[in-house]
Amino acid sequence: MARPAPGADRSVAVLELLADNPDERFTLSEVARRCGLNKATAHALLSALTTHGILLRHPDEKRYSLGPRLVAIGDAALRGYTAVDFAPSVLGRLAADTGLAATAMRLEDDVISVIARAGGGSGVGGGPVAVDVAPNLPHIPPLGALFMAWTDDPSIEAWLARAPASEVVGKVLEALPAVRRHGFVTTLASPEWVRLMAAMNDGLPHDRMRVLLADLGRRGALATDIDERRRYQVAGVSAPVFRGDGHVELSVSAAAPVDRPDGLELSGAQLLDLGARVVVAAEELTLAVHGHGPESNHADPH
Repeated sequence: MARPAPGADRSVAVLELLADNPDERFTLSEVARRCGLNKATAHALLSALTTHGILLRHPDEKRYSLGPRLVAIGDAALRGYTAVDFAPSVLGRLAADTGLAATAMRLEDDVISVIARAGGGSGVGGGPVAVDVAPNLPHIPPLGALFMAWTDDPSIEAWLARAPASEVVGKVLEALPAVRRHGFVTTLASPEWVRLMAAMNDGLPHDRMRVLLADLGRRGALATDIDERRRYQVAGVSAPVFRGDGHVELSVSAAAPVDRPDGLELSGAQLLDLGARVVVAAEELTLAVHGHGPESNHADPH
């Protein structure tokens, strides 16, 4: 077992205090009180951090803020491990646990792309494989609801503005609170979903997918309330992986294998159990990169 390092813990406490309150500046007494330190310990710690440029001390106000050295440290951190690096092993366990195809997806430049997958015929023995070239989906409602459920209102508004039909907007807005409540999103299988997936695999351009997306959105692609006594035709279940800033970095999904394009018939109880398993896998990735979900509740637009 690693030996405790009180000095490191105290340094982290100070940095977290300042990072959690970026618009405030703190005196020595305030730092000591907020971090549970005596003034002598706090003074020595703040002096050392200031000497190395980790903190700045205003010469007149005698207050401390985060320093410029952290900019370079933050830039270096962005080049380190991300959830993508840990995804293959987690997906392998999820695929083995559920017997389904496990996938990790990322949203970038308004395109949802597969970055890793396991099971469901994705590789030899169902093992995890990285995906260099894979069909992509446009970030057009109802697609990408998981990436939007925990974001800010302007981002949701911009996403909804790309909806292929006005009827889609209402159904998506109805689904977003359920996604946050359950912690995962359920995509329902339907003839419209099958046609969309076939078009995606055939490489249909995103602008020509809008008709298919409108048909899917009008039908209602996402489950809202889940009743344990009902039965659902499920295409897949996805849960969010959060970054350190509370934004969704990846989507982790368990979906019907490729030979089941019509989806899986599950009871509500089975669906909730599957959702819980996917959430556990997503939380494992979130913890691996020390991420966290947004701390405040999100208010729906409209």
